[in-house]
Amino acid sequence: MKKEIKSTDEKALVKKYDPKKTKEILLDIAKPDGDLAQNLKKLGEEILPKFISGNEQERKDSLEPLNQIALNVLVALELETHVALMETFKPKYRGLAKELSSQLIRDYNCQTSAEKALAETIANAYIRILDNSRRLNNEFECKNITHERNKYISNLSNQIDRANRQFLNSLLTLKQLKTPAIEMNIKTKNTFLAQNQNVNVDKRENHEIIDAE
Repeated sequence: MKKEIKSTDEKALVKKYDPKKTKEILLDIAKPDGDLAQNLKKLGEEILPKFISGNEQERKDSLEPLNQIALNVLVALELETHVALMETFKPKYRGLAKELSSQLIRDYNCQTSAEKALAETIANAYIRILDNSRRLNNEFECKNITHERNKYISNLSNQIDRANRQFLNSLLTLKQLKTPAIEMNIKTKNTFLAQNQNVNVDKRENHEIIDAE
């Protein structure tokens, strides 16, 4: 079988790209799983129309992908939904995780992503303090003290201390971000006066030394 040999004209039609353009194209077409824009597009163009306006079978078939992609979207929008934070705790703490994060964002008027992330960190640390404190208090009620239980109690105490430090440090950082910077105006005239005074003193001292001689 003979290989086809492209003519010079055909080769010239093949467009080549420099590294900069290659990067732009790659970032535009390569969409990994979990990409927010890609998931929103897929939801809006493929899944939601079938789930909302499709027949019974289409709605049934679209339910599972809807749940999966919708969860990915909610996690991608974490600073608005707090879903990922909620999933780090048992169900009884999930409502607190979301509500406390939302309250902190309102209380400190968090606008930037960093401020909202700090609010979540504060909520995370606070709930860990509560949960580990509950575990520790339960251990104190036990009558049988063993070496393993003592190690467990010690570990719980360390975890509470660590969570407490994280809570306080994150809260302090958030407060500092929201506190306006203090402007300090230093008048240079005073500095010059001080310098002149030093010079005058030196001169007087020199005169006193000369007179003494």
